[in-house]
Amino acid sequence: MREGEVLKVIDKIKEAVEGLLPKYNLVLYKVERVNEYGMTIYRVYVDDPNSFQIDIDLIAKINEELLDLVNDELEDGTYLEVSSVGIERELTNDDEIRRAISNYIYVSCYQKIEGTNEKEFYGDLISYDDEILTLDVVIKTRHKEVKINKKQISKIRLAVKF
Repeated sequence: MREGEVLKVIDKIKEAVEGLLPKYNLVLYKVERVNEYGMTIYRVYVDDPNSFQIDIDLIAKINEELLDLVNDELEDGTYLEVSSVGIERELTNDDEIRRAISNYIYVSCYQKIEGTNEKEFYGDLISYDDEILTLDVVIKTRHKEVKINKKQISKIRLAVKF
């Protein structure tokens, strides 16, 4: 399939899913076409703007409804897959970071943060003011409040607390 045809299919999927999601209070995150293990998959990522969790049964329901709407657009042998962005999703912008306040996150920095001798942190995000993140982390069994400038961060994502 040519690139122009692929883009038309992706646009039709986007249009259909954007019409479907408001009734579930969800939004479209992205649509991509990938080849995995010899299969072509159109993967649709949806997000809840108020939370980071979406019920798996709801994902399955949306997948079925979306497939009914776009099945004729898909070339033979391709699959449609609806997914949430993920429980350990990367936080890619200020809005997502602010939304993550009170959540457990992972932060990797370019260099060690002064006063900690660490450059990787797992902790609860206490606050974020578009420049400084404040985390509650445990270092050597003690809680410590760590402030990190956003410019020092190489990666930030949600994390699962065990």
